[in-house]
Amino acid sequence: MGRKRFDIIATEDRLLTPSVGAWAEKKYRLLHYYDRLFATGIKNRFRHRVYFDLFSGPGKALIEQTGKTVYTSPLLAMNLPDQFTKYLFCDEREDFLESLKSRVETHFDGVDAEYFNGDCNTEITRILRKLPPPSRRNTMLTFCFVDPFNLEFKFSTVQALNSFRVDFLILLATDMDGARNRVEYELPTNTRIDEFLGDRDWRIQWQIEKNLGISFSTFLLNSFADRMIGLDYLPKSRSRMVHIRSDDRNLPLYRLAFFSKHDLAYTFWDKVLDNVLEPELPFE
Repeated sequence: MGRKRFDIIATEDRLLTPSVGAWAEKKYRLLHYYDRLFATGIKNRFRHRVYFDLFSGPGKALIEQTGKTVYTSPLLAMNLPDQFTKYLFCDEREDFLESLKSRVETHFDGVDAEYFNGDCNTEITRILRKLPPPSRRNTMLTFCFVDPFNLEFKFSTVQALNSFRVDFLILLATDMDGARNRVEYELPTNTRIDEFLGDRDWRIQWQIEKNLGISFSTFLLNSFADRMIGLDYLPKSRSRMVHIRSDDRNLPLYRLAFFSKHDLAYTFWDKVLDNVLEPELPFE
């Protein structure tokens, strides 16, 4: 089957445009295609279709190796035939949010978008207050994209979102953060993995698996997937993670992990894997 490409190339402007590695282009193409399938596929099923972006950034990025400017997740989620009905963006950097606001007003004036400056893990309660209350007639489904540079995303935030109908696409930085900082994270005084997994006793199971030759990255992926399954997300997420590697040395960086409680969402996700990327084999 031929691979489809979706235009993510942007024009330059004078607003903040951080540099990213070439591998990010693959991530954004995959996300843009899924946004299209999701937003169009559910437009007649739910009155409210809400898009969360918890590490939003300024909306554009510069690919270091090629010099291309690309739209990033917030603007890609608006550049759709059938837009979401509401957008919620959060970022710790106020200057990123100001640039994002300017770009939204330039390219997508009139959309229902709200912005939150701060750590999404502490802002999540305030963000969720902006959601319309769902009911039998006032139906709502949300899609949440989580794109951190490390393992700072806390499982308590997932649990807070889980009070609504939410599908997730999460960047799990198990290699570029977890594996690289394993020794530090193993220290009893370090709480990064406690909060990432929502489990203070993870070191007990990790010691067992380490003795069996399991890598720390694989342990984290399995553990996070197990925690999501415990919230009734479907187990098929395990076999549909996408492994992203660096372009220069082919080093493992992270997995893009999709989680949903509904088979229809995996129909969309499988189409993305068939048309944009090669499917990723299950991790061991």
